[in-house]
Amino acid sequence: EKCKDADLRKLMLTLLDAFSTISDALSKELVVKAAEQKSVFGDVQLGVDVLADNLMWDVCKTEPLIKEGASEEEPEVREMHADGKYSIVWDPLDGSAIVDNNWAVGTIIGIWPASTGIVGATGRDQVA
Repeated sequence: EKCKDADLRKLMLTLLDAFSTISDALSKELVVKAAEQKSVFGDVQLGVDVLADNLMWDVCKTEPLIKEGASEEEPEVREMHADGKYSIVWDPLDGSAIVDNNWAVGTIIGIWPASTGIVGATGRDQVA
């Protein structure tokens, strides 16, 4: 068994469901600039960026295993569930600038134990 921690396995399956929802939304959503929205880094956000990020935040709000989260679109760490077991960060739609050319895009995610948290965590601390 590759993932012995049942809670981590459950979280990963929940995230896979979210990725499927993002994929479905991409097949239906027009690739347009979000109305006057820019990321905190000054990048123009596409509607699909905002959609994917909102879907990921919805997962954070409903999954009690997630203690805190942050995204490329909104990099402020937000507490979701005080007794959560994991901290997650994500790029909701990496490569979105080329999605209208039908090039590959994807969601990048990192999972750390809540005891490590996000700020100051390293790749060696990452559990998935």
